[in-house]
Amino acid sequence: MKKITVFLSVFIAITISANAQIPNSGFEDWTTVGSYENPTGWNNCNINSAGTFYPVTKSSDHYPLTVGNYSIRVGNQVPLSNCASYGFAQTCDNNNPCTPAFPVTGHPNNLCGYYKCFPQNNDTIQIGLMLFKAGVWIAGAEFLCTQTVSNWTSFNIPISSYATADSATITVASFYNDTTCGFPFGPFGNSVLYVDNISFDHLITSISEQHAAKISFSLYPNPASDLINLNINHARNVGLTLNFYNVIGTLVKSEILQQNNRQINTRDLSNGIYMVEIKSEEGSGKQKLIIQR
Repeated sequence: MKKITVFLSVFIAITISANAQIPNSGFEDWTTVGSYENPTGWNNCNINSAGTFYPVTKSSDHYPLTVGNYSIRVGNQVPLSNCASYGFAQTCDNNNPCTPAFPVTGHPNNLCGYYKCFPQNNDTIQIGLMLFKAGVWIAGAEFLCTQTVSNWTSFNIPISSYATADSATITVASFYNDTTCGFPFGPFGNSVLYVDNISFDHLITSISEQHAAKISFSLYPNPASDLINLNINHARNVGLTLNFYNVIGTLVKSEILQQNNRQINTRDLSNGIYMVEIKSEEGSGKQKLIIQR
């Protein structure tokens, strides 16, 4: 039986949560432009609307209920007339798609947040991230959905491997545009997507988490297999929880960590990509892990 050893060197450093890097990540700030509102820091096609339909609107249906007051709603209108029929919002300039839009510090490993969606007529809902270094696209994360999700649901999208990044752009859309920013697949129907509280590396569940402690740790080797050995270096090595999330943010495995060295059985995890979370009362941190046999 093959055994893979994974050492986690964990330490806590008080820091502002990485979601602060994302412009208007909770969609609380909106700017009035004539008869419509635009989410601050996010570009869209509202300006092209004739006034009867706006593809991007502010919604009071938001999540979590204790965090903020609004979410973003993006929707299509078919038959298509012009850009105003396309439900999307992006941090980059509409005239320069797929280009750096905001600075990134640290090393984000996943894009998190909450969504619900109502695709129609074979539309594919898309939430995507692109990371850049010196203006060059180096990594990304993409979440696609073709099914109706009527209740607020978390997403946890692993970012592909990279060394360092200095900037990023994010897109949310109620149709699918290919990963090379080329021809869009859709819109095919009047599909709708709601998104709220986007963040890096952890889900926002309360206002206080915007200034929570971050637990930094490393995973190696990676991919892993049937067993994971943990070596935790933590001043308060009590009350630590190890969580495994699948690519759509569902918790699939959880264990309480109470010793410096532990061997975790991962045979019950299928091949695939997971987010491994170390969590305590002070904060949390996550890293991407691949299970491969």
